[in-house]
Amino acid sequence: MQAAFDANVLKQVATEIRNIKAEYRGVVSEESIDLVAGQSLHSLANSKVPQFVPLFVGRFTRERLRELTGFRPRLGFTLLRGSGQQPVSDS
Repeated sequence: MQAAFDANVLKQVATEIRNIKAEYRGVVSEESIDLVAGQSLHSLANSKVPQFVPLFVGRFTRERLRELTGFRPRLGFTLLRGSGQQPVSDS
């Protein structure tokens, strides 16, 4: 069974998968990420709220990759102290 989502949802899913590939670069192959993401997308084929599909594909894919690898990427966020000032690292 092929999941039928509109182009906008599929574009958002592709963006989410690119983000996951960046997070897991050097840990998991892109082909493996595509496989896990495809399984996640397939499991959402009958979703009644398609606008949430990209969010759940990302969540399910990350959860499965964590289960398989034990790796949890650390995202580096920065906080701005005010206008014109240098960003402050969260660490």
